[in-house]
Amino acid sequence: MTELKRYRIHYRINGEPASLLMSAFEEPSLAQVELEILLHHVREPRAAVDAPWENPEVPSEHSRLQELGVSDIQIEEQGR
Repeated sequence: MTELKRYRIHYRINGEPASLLMSAFEEPSLAQVELEILLHHVREPRAAVDAPWENPEVPSEHSRLQELGVSDIQIEEQGR
């Protein structure tokens, strides 16, 4: 049986420690975590993912994370 697990996401925003909690059946990917951080910190979310036909130098989600000053992302599974 698949069990829902909790994950604590640790990161820094402008050098200050921050964290959030996610629930998932398996460890979230870095891309999922990055989008969750954006949703948590951006008041009026804009499109954060580039369209398939776009070819930007830096993907939108990465440039938004840089604008927010997000760094040092770590994923930790929480005990039951």
